[in-house]
This record gives sequence, C-alpha cells and structure tokens, in this order.
Amino acid sequence: MRILFLFIGETHHLLHSLPIAAELQELSPQTDICIAVPGAEYLPIIERLTSAYPLFRPEPVLLKRGIGRRRHRSRLLTLFQNLRFLRSFDAIVVPERTTTIIRHFLGRNTRLIFTPHGAGDRAIMLDPRDRFFDFVLVAGNKSEQRLLEAGTITPGHYCVNGYVKMDFMKRIAKTGPRLFDNDRPVVVYTPHFRTELSSWPRFGRELIGAFSRQERYNLVVAPHMRLFHGASQAARDEILSLAVPGKILIDLDSPRLTDMTYTMGADIYVGDVSSQVYEFLLEPRPCIFLDAHDTDWRDNPDYRFWTLGDVASDVVDLMRAIDRAPERHSQYRNLQIEAFADSVGGDPSGAAERGARAILEYLDK
Repeated sequence: MRILFLFIGETHHLLHSLPIAAELQELSPQTDICIAVPGAEYLPIIERLTSAYPLFRPEPVLLKRGIGRRRHRSRLLTLFQNLRFLRSFDAIVVPERTTTIIRHFLGRNTRLIFTPHGAGDRAIMLDPRDRFFDFVLVAGNKSEQRLLEAGTITPGHYCVNGYVKMDFMKRIAKTGPRLFDNDRPVVVYTPHFRTELSSWPRFGRELIGAFSRQERYNLVVAPHMRLFHGASQAARDEILSLAVPGKILIDLDSPRLTDMTYTMGADIYVGDVSSQVYEFLLEPRPCIFLDAHDTDWRDNPDYRFWTLGDVASDVVDLMRAIDRAPERHSQYRNLQIEAFADSVGGDPSGAAERGARAILEYLDK
C-alpha cells in the first residue's frame, strides 16, 4: 500500500499532519509512506520533526510548482501539474481542503483523507468540501458534533483522535530560552489575518503603543503568518520598528509563530478569533479577547472561546483587563479546562498515533 502525505499549503501545516506519517510508518513498516512538498522551504521543518522519530527517515519529493499571483490559484496549478504522480497512490492525506478540487481526477481506488489544522470555534470548520473526503480526522467532541450536524462527516468515515500538533510539541518540548531577560509577566497578542474579524487594523498599533509606555509587562506580537503575507517590505519594517528591546518582541514570519514557542512561553493571552487560544490553554492561564467589531458574540457557538476570559472593546479596557486577569482567572479556569477537553480531547498525548491507527484501520477495510 502506498500512502502520500501531501503539503501544498503553508509550511506550518506540516506540524498538524507529518507526525501521523511517522507513527503510521512505525505501526506498518511495510507501508510505502511518501512525503511531497512544493518547495525547499518545507525541508527544515521536516528535518526538525523527523528528529523526534528516529525510525522515520522520509526522502521528500519536490513537486512541480504551479506559479500564480493568488495563493489559491498557485495551489491549484501545483495539483494539476502533478496529477499523474498523485494518481499513483492508494491514499492521499492532506491538511487543507483545496485538494478536493481534484477528487474526481484521482483513481477510483485512491482515498482522500483530511487532517484539519486547527480546533477553533468559528464556523470555518463547517466546510461543504469536507464531503469529498473519504475519511476525516477530528480533533475533539466539539468539532465532531458540529460536523455531524452539518452533514460533512458520516459515521464510519471519521475518527476523533486529538490535536496532533500539540502531541508533537509535547513530545519534543524542552525548557527553551526565555523570551525576555527580565521577570515581568509576558503577554502574547495573536491577531487574526482576516480584516473583517481581526483586531489588528483597529487596535494593533495602539496596543503596541500602550505597552511601550508601561513597565509592568512584556509583550510578544505574534500574528497569524498570513496577516503580513502580502505586505511590502516597507510596511513590515514599519511594524518591526515598533519593537522595544527587552520589552516588546514583534515576530511577523519566523517558525516560532507556529511551533507554540510564544503560546507556551506567555503568562497572559490576548487575541480575537485565533484558534491559537486552545494551544495556549494546554496549560490554563488568563485570557483576554479584543472585540474590534462590536460583535454580538454571546450565545454564539463561533465565539465560545470568548467565554474563557474577559472581553475588552478598546485598548484602555484591555490594559485594565490585563491588570486584573490573574485575580479573575479563578472564574474562568474550570471553563477553560472544559472547553479545552471538548476541543482537543484533553491531554493531546498520543493524538498522532491514534490518527495513524484510524487511517490504517479504515484503509484495511
């Protein structure tokens, strides 16, 4: 049996799916596991990940890369330029949905398997394209229930296995270097990239300015990697110039944005709608949410995470909320533990192995 783990999206998708390939190889050494990526920029992450699995030594295939002005078009071109190669596998495992466009161009016996790359609350998880997958891995009970209600997964064609990225990060976690050379509490700010949802356009610079004028906290600005993806170098330099050595760290594109360095190293979380809040809640800690759009969020399942901490409507309110967050955390701690378990199944240990076993059992049928 030949199984392809295909990556045509952002490099951080590797952390959500490649550990499953490593576990699958250990469970079934006779299975031919192939890794395919569209560029050399993926290779350092593959090397880092495989260092945690001594028996897993893949030789990644570099795909013919489609070039397009738009991200989606580039992915489509990559898929169609490599269609002959893709058709040679019994199963293709992907962490994105664009690949469903070639579903009917694959061989009749090629199974398409989905490993999602997040466990947030927003309805983005309810994507009709999921119906084109033969099998889906689901992080937790929350996602399982919503996907079943939407009809995008069906019994016998999915498995609840946990959060693979957290499983991997726990496996390799060691005490890393401190983010700051002082003892001030660290606040991490993770604005989303979609303008209609993000707090960055309205509050980002004002938030950084407020932290630059105080001496009680350190700040890490760690946006979604796509927030500044299309920005000019001048625009990026302008934001980076707002950093303050020893107090404000701004990271727009390094691997630390996606390997949980900042969410594991912070004391207080500030965000809007990023699913990174659940990575932060691997250990329950104070959270604050910044509402930049006068959102009617109460009783809205897409904003369940906003029940896990205070919600601020401006930067002045935010700074007050940060000051009182430690003493108010007792009101949210149990809610955080419950929401975390519902979203990623509690302790993520073993998520990759459970996913690998589920894929093998499904294909064996």
